[in-house]
Amino acid sequence: MQRTIIKGAAFMAMLLWAGAATAQEISLPSGLTVTLHDVIMDAAPEVARFRFLAPAIDPAGEALSYDAVADDFQLLCDSYALPALTEAGQEVAEIIITLMDRPVTFGEISPDATQYFEPFRITAGTCIWEQF
Repeated sequence: MQRTIIKGAAFMAMLLWAGAATAQEISLPSGLTVTLHDVIMDAAPEVARFRFLAPAIDPAGEALSYDAVADDFQLLCDSYALPALTEAGQEVAEIIITLMDRPVTFGEISPDATQYFEPFRITAGTCIWEQF
C-alpha cells in the first residue's frame, strides 16, 4: 500500500499554495483547541487521516473525555479536512479524524498516549460518520 505522510506545516503550505486559508490553531465547540500534526494519505483505498494534537485530552491532567469532544469530530471533518482536501484537489473515499494528546508515530504502539478516532465516509461531498 502506498502511504504518504505530510506533516502539519507542510500540508498547510500545500494548502496555501492551492489557495486555501488555514489556521495554526482550531477552536472546537467542546472548548478544545487543536493543531494539525500531520495528514496521512493512503492510495488504496483512498483514505486521508487528519491527526490533530489535543493536549487537553491527556488523562494525566484535566482530561477531556471522549464524550466531551465527540461532536468535534464531525466539525473537523466538515469544516476542516474535507474543504482542505477539496482545495488541494485531493479526492478520497474516507477521512479518519484523530485527536491525540501527544505526537505518536503512525502505526506504533504508545500505551501512554491518549488517542480518539472517528472515520467518515465521503458521499456527495459530505462527511458521513461511520461507526466502528
